[in-house]
Amino acid sequence: MVSLGSIFDKSFENPGLHLPALVVREAQMGLMVLDHDGTVVLFNDWLAKAASLPVEYALGNNLLQVFPGLKGSRLQNAVETCLQRGFPALLSQSLNRSPFPLFVSEEEHKKGVLMEQLIHVIPLGGGESQRYCLIQITNVSEAVRREKILLDQAKELKRNLITDGMTGVYSRRYWEEKSLIEFRKARRDCSPVSVMMLDVDLFKSFNDAYGHPEGDRCLTRVAKAAASALKRPLDILARYGGEEFVALLPGTNLEGAAVVAKRILQSVENAHIPHVKSSVSPYVTVSIGVSCGFPSEGESQEAILSEADQALYAAKYLGRNRIILYKEKGFFTTDNIKIDDFLRDDICGITHIV
Repeated sequence: MVSLGSIFDKSFENPGLHLPALVVREAQMGLMVLDHDGTVVLFNDWLAKAASLPVEYALGNNLLQVFPGLKGSRLQNAVETCLQRGFPALLSQSLNRSPFPLFVSEEEHKKGVLMEQLIHVIPLGGGESQRYCLIQITNVSEAVRREKILLDQAKELKRNLITDGMTGVYSRRYWEEKSLIEFRKARRDCSPVSVMMLDVDLFKSFNDAYGHPEGDRCLTRVAKAAASALKRPLDILARYGGEEFVALLPGTNLEGAAVVAKRILQSVENAHIPHVKSSVSPYVTVSIGVSCGFPSEGESQEAILSEADQALYAAKYLGRNRIILYKEKGFFTTDNIKIDDFLRDDICGITHIV
């Protein structure tokens, strides 16, 4: 048998072979042909360079002698099926991570970074003639790299939609989507939903004293402290805007929400973030408004959120660094002390307190 590896040399004796020989030699992909015994009879220059193997070493040897690491692999099974039964196969890089020890460059060879490979196993001949197997290897490393970049970008975009980029807690958009789902579940299950609004006390004064970069770090620390006080997986804290945060507590009544609010209040104060301009405490504090409702009884998400917002402003109006509960169409402290009606009228007329 004449080795197909000498096809280029033979092409000068037979002009009809010159063009196919040139294609085999210059092809920018790996081309290898095995005979019916699995012996390598063609091994092109591209493959020799990528494998760092001389063409002469590969020719005349069995596939597993040239590449011992293929033993027991899906590629070996595909080659045997091709030679015995004439079935082709396609091995994608996603399911078959770099079967051949090939490298894109010397630098990547030194680093041990294998080439990403797309492999076609193609039967040649058959029937009355001897069957050969063509193994075609395409370098898809760049395509895999681009795919990874796109995937990372998609993950980053999704992460930005879910989380607030600065503080790391959930974003307002995610909170709106999640609260819609939880309110629907509460309506179906006849269960309560509690909402709390949190606001960093005297935050403008903090920015004036320490500067906006430090203000951003302050919000991040407050968010982390507040989030740590939420113990259940379904409870979420989100940045609502500026220095304001919102928490959603599905399946939690007002008393339970008050307990969580106390933990948040204490956790933020325990963070010991200095605030020299605060008239409330040497450290950064928050005010919290809490409301609870039963969507199954017709209470809307907007109404419950509005009640929590009113309770927040009541907390700030009454001196900050405290929790106010909205219930029975009125404002109460966590000790169940009702705020005087005349004071309530003042609070309801408030449009903004820093």
